[in-house]
Amino acid sequence: MSNNFSTYRKFIYKDDALELIKTLEQNEIIFELEDNSSRLDSSFGGDINAKQFELKIQKEDFDNVEKLEEELVKNDVENIERDYYLFEYSDEELIEIVLKKEEWNKFDYLLAQKILKERGKEIRPELLNVISKQRIKELSQEEEVPKMWIYFGYLFAIIGGFIGVIIGYTIMSYKRNLSNGNSAYLYRKEDRKQGQNILICSIIGIIFWIIVRFINKNY
Repeated sequence: MSNNFSTYRKFIYKDDALELIKTLEQNEIIFELEDNSSRLDSSFGGDINAKQFELKIQKEDFDNVEKLEEELVKNDVENIERDYYLFEYSDEELIEIVLKKEEWNKFDYLLAQKILKERGKEIRPELLNVISKQRIKELSQEEEVPKMWIYFGYLFAIIGGFIGVIIGYTIMSYKRNLSNGNSAYLYRKEDRKQGQNILICSIIGIIFWIIVRFINKNY
């Protein structure tokens, strides 16, 4: 896959993505649907709420696809029944949806705006643009790794467990996808360095204990 591809939307079920995929095909937009269902860790019971499918498009297509998706659900938004759960939300809860649109599907995001407008609290397009840029800026801020993760990472590195590898790699490389197609490291540079050290120590630990068991087995 080209490095120019980024995750546009995640879906629990493949069927949830089909309508949008059809629109992309009609508009000759290149995409890939990545199936992550096989990566779900069985030790967590195969949580059905984990996002299993990632729809990826080229970064330069993000704005265009977002407009196409809005057109796709626009008619449904205008004709929604009044018993839909968002109509029971307070103004503050609806504004929260608008502020954090990446956490919601396009339908709920547009409906939240429609309901606010009906209540006399319309959010103008120019303000939505400012909100979107500010949200991207917020999500680009790196976070501090909980110290407990660092401690456990080194602990598992010493005892030679693969969990140390997982913790180290996650801290070192985990990125957050942004709504403009870019991505940003979740954790601070100094914490990513710790993650790299945990990963290296874990690999060394695993090799060491394999050698120890091999020697003990042969003596």
